[in-house]
Amino acid sequence: MKTRYIGIGSITGALLWASVANAASYISSYSDLDLGKCALVEEESEIGFVQVKCSGQHDYDVYATEGDLRLYLAYRKPGEPLIIEEESVEVEETAVPVSGELETVSDDTEKAVDLVEVEPQEPVDVFVPVGVRPIGQTIPPFNNLGPKLEWRASATAGAEPFATIVRYTYQQMTDDGSYSNGQVLVVSRFRNGDSCHVAYVDALANANANEMAREVADKYATGGSCPDGAVPVIGRGGDEFRF
Repeated sequence: MKTRYIGIGSITGALLWASVANAASYISSYSDLDLGKCALVEEESEIGFVQVKCSGQHDYDVYATEGDLRLYLAYRKPGEPLIIEEESVEVEETAVPVSGELETVSDDTEKAVDLVEVEPQEPVDVFVPVGVRPIGQTIPPFNNLGPKLEWRASATAGAEPFATIVRYTYQQMTDDGSYSNGQVLVVSRFRNGDSCHVAYVDALANANANEMAREVADKYATGGSCPDGAVPVIGRGGDEFRF
């Protein structure tokens, strides 16, 4: 697979210009991702599968599905379909509080600079227990979610959000063969029950990772379509997502 590089100067300049222009055009709001306080939708404890529904911004529901040590997210308003593997499915609205508490991860400091490049990513097969299918999308490594979900919307009064930014922590292998925790910001878009990843930003390798993620969301998640088999990795790092 060929690696695609986007001109560093042009895109970096475009993002810097966009950060000024978009500051007045788009705003952020936040919701909690305390999965232990969300409503239980389905659970198969024997195989480590649990699905919960959390309250998001602007009447959106956030579906978090844990399976095979990974967490999937999807976004839906009541009455919209949920898309699973390109199929629309009905979702049970009745839910009960979760008794146990799922672990979340704190928002840590970011580090280092502003190189911008994009590489395609091949779809990665993830084991899904027979009889259950996670809703939404995850990242390939074993992972966990940060405690907050950032929603991007137009600054116009009453505007609906068009994208979210969430911090995942994940296991990464170091040069000596040991494991450490990486962090990536995942930018997602959603339309009519369908949601997908738009871009990844390594939260530890880029000093301005949050700003980069917002600028990408504002530029690429407001319209268009989902990446076709390739989720761009923006900036430095993110080697685990470059295939």
